[in-house]
Amino acid sequence: MLKRLIACLLLVCLLLPAALAEGVPDPILPLTEEQMPAYPEDMHFYLLLCSDRDESSHDAPGNTDGIMLVALDTQANRVMLISIVRDLLVMRPDGQPGRINGIGRRFSLEDTVNIVRTHFGVPVEKYLLVNWKGVADIIDTLGGVEVTLTNGEATRLRDKLTYKSDWAKPELDGGGTYRLRGYAAVIYIRIRSEIPVSGETYDYRRTARARNVLASLAEGLRSIGWQEAVKLATQDIWRSIAATNLSLADMMQAAGYAFMLRSAPIEQLRLPINGTAEELIYLNMSTQQIDYAPNRQALYDFLTKGFTIREDADEGWD
Repeated sequence: MLKRLIACLLLVCLLLPAALAEGVPDPILPLTEEQMPAYPEDMHFYLLLCSDRDESSHDAPGNTDGIMLVALDTQANRVMLISIVRDLLVMRPDGQPGRINGIGRRFSLEDTVNIVRTHFGVPVEKYLLVNWKGVADIIDTLGGVEVTLTNGEATRLRDKLTYKSDWAKPELDGGGTYRLRGYAAVIYIRIRSEIPVSGETYDYRRTARARNVLASLAEGLRSIGWQEAVKLATQDIWRSIAATNLSLADMMQAAGYAFMLRSAPIEQLRLPINGTAEELIYLNMSTQQIDYAPNRQALYDFLTKGFTIREDADEGWD
């Protein structure tokens, strides 16, 4: 009789709705203003957000599935790209846990910026929102992007129903280095695969692809002249932005920083760092619950404990 009872209990457990198996998030404690760490005055931060829509705006941004912090250190001569996974569990403005990529849609883009500030302790204020069409347009304006594909990534691109032979140069034929057009580069960024690449799968690998594309674009601009840089920032890129709190003057200033650092190597970091996250089903959503303390420390160390040597040829603007 006891065995039958145990068997029945096991069967009931197996048949319970998935929602009952959801986890309860650990407490998430954003930093107060008094707890925010100090950063050098010559370090400038910009938050790049990419909407999951082809059309988006400040009031209708959609989910921000691409989240990348750009740090430009004009004193240490460094350019740093820090990507944040889209399903990160954060404390929303209403005091409830939620995924970071839904903050802009449910609340505002300014709230997304503030969450990055207070959760990771970095003084970012300026943001730019683009959508996938805007990303493709920027890449095409710059003549494409050079990336190295695995065999699996090349296969995924070729399997798209809209595939055209001019998506890449040379034409896609297995793993290798290619120059992708904008639309193909967007598809490359958005690939989700269970097969690990450099030890990363799913959204972790997507953040690496986004950093690869941005780093490749930066590499292609190393020989750019100042007048061309101004046009690129204030015309070509400006018209592809869906929403921003930067003025044209701010954009000119950012272009000046980037131009000054055009010879600096591109350094990369992903948040969360390895060993600090666990998957959690919350409100029927797949999320990443992380230990914020080591991630804040890792970010601070990454941003402040390094420098590169500026070549003499890079002094001044041409």
